[in-house]
Amino acid sequence: MKRKQRKTLLDALAIIIIVLAVVAIYFGMRFSLSTSVPLVVVASGSMRPTLQVGDLVIVQGVPASKIKVGDIIVFNQPGETTNTIHRVVAIETLTNGTIEFRTKGDANPTDDPNWTPEQNVKGRVLYHIPYLGYLALIPAIPIVMIIIIIIIVLALPEKPKKFHHKSVAQ
Repeated sequence: MKRKQRKTLLDALAIIIIVLAVVAIYFGMRFSLSTSVPLVVVASGSMRPTLQVGDLVIVQGVPASKIKVGDIIVFNQPGETTNTIHRVVAIETLTNGTIEFRTKGDANPTDDPNWTPEQNVKGRVLYHIPYLGYLALIPAIPIVMIIIIIIIVLALPEKPKKFHHKSVAQ
């Protein structure tokens, strides 16, 4: 019994270390890339063919003055919390010095209806990794369920017990 307890404890510690490492990497990316959202999953087809649904994009926070027409940015529409990933098609500097961006999805026929103020911009897309974001798009599998499944699998005995069936002679 003691060996099984030790194995379960080591498995639990391994899971905790992995989770903490992922969290540390994420917060390290937030710091090093200067943005609150260093990783964003493409959730719609509005940026096809450049970005596909399920792509994971790496975002770098940059000053609004460094964003140019043609850059792909991650932003929130005014009054919304959902991240949008679109290309900058026009830039306007207001009389108070605030910069606003006109954006458009590559696959969309028209520009986005609203200008995006610089304070709503999370950053500029640096790189994209195809398909890596698909797991985040499955709402039926929250991260807690994934962790529970991993714990259950690791806690299973290494060798399943064999059951011997006795045949009953009639």
